[in-house]
Amino acid sequence: MFKRSLLMFTICLFGVVMSFAALVSAEEVVTIQYAFWGNPAAIGVEKDIIEEFERTHPTIKVNPIVAPYPEYHSKLLTLIAGKQAPDVMRVDSYYFADFAKAKALMDITSLIKRDNLPMEKYYPAGLLDVKKGNRYYGLPWSTAPLYVAINLKMFKEAGIPIPSIDWKYDEFLKIMRQLSKREGAYRQYGYALYAGSISYILPFVWGNGGDLFDKSRRKFTLNNPPAVQRIQEVADLIKEGVIADPANFPSNDVVVRWIANNQVAMAMVTMIEILSLQQIQGVEFEVLPFPGTAKYPNVTIYKSNVVGLSATIKDKKKKEAAWTFLKFLRAPGERGEVLYMKAKRMPPTCDDPELWKIFTDLSKPPRMIVEVTNAIANKYAHLLPLRSGWLEVEGVLLPQLQRIYSGQVSAQQGLNEIAPKIQEILDRTN
Repeated sequence: MFKRSLLMFTICLFGVVMSFAALVSAEEVVTIQYAFWGNPAAIGVEKDIIEEFERTHPTIKVNPIVAPYPEYHSKLLTLIAGKQAPDVMRVDSYYFADFAKAKALMDITSLIKRDNLPMEKYYPAGLLDVKKGNRYYGLPWSTAPLYVAINLKMFKEAGIPIPSIDWKYDEFLKIMRQLSKREGAYRQYGYALYAGSISYILPFVWGNGGDLFDKSRRKFTLNNPPAVQRIQEVADLIKEGVIADPANFPSNDVVVRWIANNQVAMAMVTMIEILSLQQIQGVEFEVLPFPGTAKYPNVTIYKSNVVGLSATIKDKKKKEAAWTFLKFLRAPGERGEVLYMKAKRMPPTCDDPELWKIFTDLSKPPRMIVEVTNAIANKYAHLLPLRSGWLEVEGVLLPQLQRIYSGQVSAQQGLNEIAPKIQEILDRTN
């Protein structure tokens, strides 16, 4: 009788404990939102990362908010304005200064120090794009160059050897002309210029000693002689048929298609476009730095993006949950970086040979990716002159550049026309 009563008591007690544990477990689950941009392949990678994080952190649930890149930052700003900011958000460094100025991103410097994150393991250029002064507002995501992709089939058919990593702008011009031809209805171009971002014209300008702003980033200088001369040269090359009309490329996806179809020999690409090219059967390509000159060799864009926390998080548990996810996603030595490498999503953000081994598959192009990336990081990198108002400046400048490329106005006239408007933006957003 006693044994039976003891058994019944034990069963009831176990049931109470299990019910209580289930209740506590349900109450302890914290749900956070994570915003990022991406195409279908990129979304799959993020999904895998979220699923692994949730398996290893059962008390945290991550709800993704995703949009294609062209709409992403506008959507994010709308959410922030409506007091619905995602807890963890990726921000392109083009717009980091605006988000920091709007106090949308949390200062995580104290969290980094508290948890002893080894920030020295990141590539230094990546850290510059996530800091304001000496304060950190996120961790780097996709620290990488804008490479020049070259179509090896077109080079081989024309008898042109692969240029060396230290090639120069004059050689680039010569190759562009050699690989541009028209035979009946067939047309191929030496270069494709994507006009959806200021970034794709700046390496041309830097190689001639020009820049978008002065050193203080307070004065518009793209209408000064060095910049005007190079932009006019690009417009003339478009008219000549050496550079394909940028109006043909509403997105970089179209640039990838033209390279794959052997219509374009060279184009500036991100790692996303490299991954897309790798998926196309039979496409042989390589990557190089953008060619500078003896006087101005460092003209290849090298940038990072930032993943940060919303400054509006007030709940301590949610803040810790969001920080835990951000570390998993981006901190050196954590699983997020390994998963990105396995998926070939981007080159390593940290200077880690083991990550490069995971990322690099020398059986697929581009086979020089490690060598070229390290050469850019150490010798040919040029950071963008990012600042508040970048989005507005781009909104004024890009349509005018299109007019210049199409021959509607000269580079000097077109840039002089918009100089007062852009200077007003700089003065207002300084």
